[in-house]
Formats: sequence, C-alpha cells, structure tokens
Amino acid sequence: MEKSATSRQEGEGRDQARKFAILLDVMNSLTAERNLDTLLQKIMQKTSEVMEADRSTLFLLDEEKQEIWSKVAQGAAMKEIRVPFGAGIAGHVAKSGETVNIPDAYQDPRFNPEVDRRTGYHTRTILCMPMKSPEGKILGVLQVLNKRHGIFTREDEELLDALESQAAIAVENAMLIEDIHKRMRTSEILLDVMRAVSSELQIDQLLQKVVAKTSEVMNADRCTLFLVHRKSGELWSRVAQGANLSEIRVPRGIGIAGHVALTGQTVNIKDAYQDPRFNPEVDHKTGYHTHTILCMPLRNETGETIGVMQVLNKKEGVFTEEDEQFLDALGSQTAIALENSRLFEEVRFMKNYNDSILRTMETGVVTLDPDGHVAYCNQAGQKIFIGGTAFQPGMRYQKFLREELNPALADGINLALQDGQTFTAYDLQYRQSEDDSLNINAHALALATEKGKHLGVVIIADDITQEQRLMSTLCRYVTRQVAEEILKDRDRLKLGGNRSTVAVLFSDIRNFTTISEQSSAEEVVALLNDYFTRMLDPIFLYEGTLDKFIGDAIMAVFGAPIPFENDAERAVLAALEMRRVLKRYNVDRRARGLPRLDNGIGITKGEAISGNIGSEQRMDYTVIGDTVNIASRLEGLTKNYDYKILVNEEVYLHVKDKIPCVDLGFAHVKGKEGGVHIYGIPDPLDEIPVA
Repeated sequence: MEKSATSRQEGEGRDQARKFAILLDVMNSLTAERNLDTLLQKIMQKTSEVMEADRSTLFLLDEEKQEIWSKVAQGAAMKEIRVPFGAGIAGHVAKSGETVNIPDAYQDPRFNPEVDRRTGYHTRTILCMPMKSPEGKILGVLQVLNKRHGIFTREDEELLDALESQAAIAVENAMLIEDIHKRMRTSEILLDVMRAVSSELQIDQLLQKVVAKTSEVMNADRCTLFLVHRKSGELWSRVAQGANLSEIRVPRGIGIAGHVALTGQTVNIKDAYQDPRFNPEVDHKTGYHTHTILCMPLRNETGETIGVMQVLNKKEGVFTEEDEQFLDALGSQTAIALENSRLFEEVRFMKNYNDSILRTMETGVVTLDPDGHVAYCNQAGQKIFIGGTAFQPGMRYQKFLREELNPALADGINLALQDGQTFTAYDLQYRQSEDDSLNINAHALALATEKGKHLGVVIIADDITQEQRLMSTLCRYVTRQVAEEILKDRDRLKLGGNRSTVAVLFSDIRNFTTISEQSSAEEVVALLNDYFTRMLDPIFLYEGTLDKFIGDAIMAVFGAPIPFENDAERAVLAALEMRRVLKRYNVDRRARGLPRLDNGIGITKGEAISGNIGSEQRMDYTVIGDTVNIASRLEGLTKNYDYKILVNEEVYLHVKDKIPCVDLGFAHVKGKEGGVHIYGIPDPLDEIPVA
C-alpha cells in the first residue's frame, strides 16, 4: 500500500514538473514573439497543451464597441468571433472580471449553445479567466474547453492564472508593437498615396490613380470614386473598376453611394443583398456579385460633400472599424487632390476656352507686357502684322509692328503703354513690308488690375481689305477651304456659267404647312433659323455649297464651284449626318414639349450648269438643269417611301460599295418620261437614346 501511494505521489510530481516545464517553455516562447496574430495562436495552442484541454480561445477587449473578439477560434471554422460584454460565458467574465469554472456547460444558463449547433462541437467543461495587465486592467479573456480527463480543478485555475499573467505581458507588448507598426505602415501607405495623387492634376488620370491605390491598400476587390455634380447634385464616375461601364451616374439618395452623398454618413455593410438601400441592378448587368461594402463621403475643407468613395468585397473577411479609419485618412488626401484637380481643370478650361476663341477669331489680338514686349499673338494677329510667319514671344513691339514702316501705329501704342491712353485708328494702312500692305481697324487699350496695377497693353486689329470682306461673304455659302480655292481664281466670281457634273441635294421639312399654321410668325422664323443652322453644319462638314433656302427647303451642291472625285459620296454622307442631327434635335424639342420634325432628302448626280446669274450689281451663284429638278422631285417622293433619303442611279453607282442602298425600282417623276430608277438609303443605325 505504501509503495502504491509513493508511486502515485511520484507520478503526480512528474506531472507537476512536466506542467511547470511546459509553463516555463510557454513563458520563453511568448516573451520572444512580437507578432500579435502569431502570439495569440501560440497562447491558445500552449494553453490547450498545458491545461490538457481540447480547445482554447483568447478573446481581446474592444472597449469602444463594448465587445470581445478573437481572430482565431482553435478548431472552429470562424476567422473572427465577436461577443458583446455580458453575453455568454466569455462576455460575462469580460464584464465581471471573475473566473468561471463550469463542470457542465449545458447546465449553466450563461452558456450559449449556438456555436456548438453551428459547428457540431459539444462543449462539456469550461474554465474561463480574465487576462489582466500588471496594473490590473482587463486586456481579454482566456477560455479553455473540455478537459480531456475529468473536470477543471483548483490547481488548473492556479496554473491558468500563472499562464495568463505571462500571456498578458506578452500580449500587451505585442499590441503596443503592432500599434506602432500599424501607425508606421499607415503613414507610409498614406505618404505613398499622397505622392501618387498629388503629382497628377488631370481629373481622369487622377481618378484612375485614386481607385487603383485605394483598392490596393484597402485589400478590396473593387473601388469606385463618385464625384458630386455641382449643378445637378447627382453622382458621376468615369472610373469604376471592373464595371465595364464608360460612365456611371447615380441620383443623390439612390443606392448606397447616393445615400452616403445625401446623408454624409459612412456606411459599412457586411452583406449587401440584405441591405434595402443596395441596388443589385449593376450586379445583374455585369455578372458581378457584391458581398461587402464600405462607402464614405469625401469632404472639402469647408465640410461640403464633394464625392463618395466606395470599396467592394474585402478579400478577407469584412470591413472593420480600422478600415473605416484608414479610408477616412485616404479620403482626406483624395479630397485635397480632387479640389486641386478641379481648380486646375477650371483654369485649364478657361485657358483653352479663351485660346479657342482667340484662335478662331478673324480679329488679330496681341498683348504686350508692361515693358513693351510681345507676350501673345493669335493666328489672325500674326497674319495681319507679320504676314502669317511665326513670332517669337519677347520681341519688342517696335520690331514686331515694323515701326519704321508704321510710325503712326507705333506712336499710338506707345501712348497706351506709357500713359494708359486708348488708341483707335480706322482704315489705317498697315505695311507688312515695302511692297505689301493692308487696311486695318486698330485699337490699343491699357491693361490694369482692379487695384490699378499696370499689366501692359492689348492690341486689337481687323483686316478690312476687300479680300477679307469677300471671304466673309463667301463663308456664308461654302466652307472656308472652298472659299479660299475660289479666291485663288477670281474669274469664278464673274457673271457666267459652265457645264459640269455635280451632285445636288434637296431637303424639305415634312408637313411644314401644318406646323406654320399652328404657330405664330415669330415662332416659325425661330424654328427655321434653328433648323437651318443645324442642317448646314453637315453640308459644310462634307464641303458642300449652300445654293439657297427655298421656304423650308435647302438646296446644296457638291462639286461646284470646286469639283471633287467623290461628290456623290460626300452628298450622301452629308444627308446621313443631317438625319443624325435631326434625331438629336427632336430629342431636344421633345424635352421642351415641342412636336418632332421630319424631313425628306433627294440626291442626284448628273450634268448641270453652274455659275453666277444676275447683274454686275447683284448676282447669285446657283446650279440649274435637269439634275436639279430631279433632286427636287426625289425629295418629294420620300413621302411615299419608308426611306427618307432617295438617290438616283448615278449616285447609287458611286456609293453602292460603301453605303447600304435599297433598290426601289422605277418611279414616275413629273417631267421625266419612262420614270427614274431610285434607291433608298437607310437611316443611320446609331440611334439617339431618348432622355
């Protein structure tokens, strides 16, 4: 008997020694570990081993949310467990700070068997103890389940207490180190993002960089950056990763992004399809499936919401509070970059807008700095003052304006530059060289800020020579390129005509009589002016010549006064573009509550006589002949066909290999025996969407 007792005591001593050896090993291994995730796993693994338990879970406190959480639950499938303070055994221990030793879990009312039901596990015994820092602050809860033999004893409690004391020190150090590393990592990432976006001012490239960097650093599948349209208030984005959409527009208040823009509140959704604010339509269109969403407003320095940042489907788990804080920091940097980009875009737009105006103006514009150096000169100014040759910014105005040849102009500019006086000269002869001169109207005005600071002088000049006047007149009927060709051969402007092959286009508004009877005279004139303005652009685009307006009809010629090899093709392309323009015009009219318009177009190719008809005092450039008459008749026949563009056989033979045509057979045409073989041109396929 004594031998048996002695053996038992020796066995217990060996077990105790083994446990303390393991405990010492645990202390050493925990002390050496600095990575929090690895440390937590080690604590749980070693705890199960030391306590001879089936499973262990270490919960850490989240005081802000009043929850305890564990990234790893040993043996369970969940990657993160969150338990409110006071809920379940672990929640009770976190709230009370008491150790709980339960010999039969299902007999304890604090035990929640839901996890067992989800995982198929069966909990029997539980030992749960608060993990405290050396100062007595609760850092978490250490819970062990199912002692392999019997129940947890008082000795087990003492052993777990010794273990958690060492674990608490290691966890507190690891959390501190992780927080430092996290802050450093966050700063590095934000610095990297700042470098990437601050170096870009163009809005499209900036948006691309922002969404790419955001999805990368947020570990998200996709990112979309919406901007708030300042006038309409709706959200728009040209950059949406993976959406296969050129542009997304969302009304404020609609969907998750619209809700965030309206309320200014951050939204963190763990299951998109369970949220009534989520609109699954984009998913249905693209085949994508949205799971998690983190959506946050972007605000400028005044607190105004200027956009919304939305990230989808975190690659691991759900978006956390830490993610929210990180996205908020990213959003602050992004908002600054967006405001800079917006300012840059506005400045660039105004510069391009002004440059476009100055570039297309026939009036010459020259600016001088306060010292009299030429700072800017548009194309018209170069043509007037230096014969179209390129100028070098920084030239003295005396050299630029050839002071020795134009002393009066130079003296006037000097007065404006020195004394701030306005100089004006009409019909002034400006000598570009000893042999070349032109007549100009010139103005020189001093430039100054609102506070009176002298900025220099602007010179405005108009070429009023006969050629300029004539060019202005011709451009009302033909494109500028055609007008320049005409002016190269002044004989074209004399009375007389010549026979040539041309393409003639006739267009007329359907049911215009009815429209005019239902409208006032002012409304009819306004309608025709609006309609003709839109219809002339396609004609000029394809270098046609406006022959005349006949009531609500348009007659245009392709091939006169300047012939081209593809006159028939250009006429048909102009007709197709006229139909496109009409569709867009009807969308606009419907938006204004006005009835739609329709038109018919007839095109023929054949011989005609073209030239100036009238007198030396008043003449009209026109085209006459059978080709013109048939074009007018074909336009009238469009009332009887589904095709609103009809062409004769000569046009068809020139365009059949390039433009779809439909053979409509022979049609009777007044004044033409035997009929005319006609073809229909289908309307353009690119339909205009109805708003």
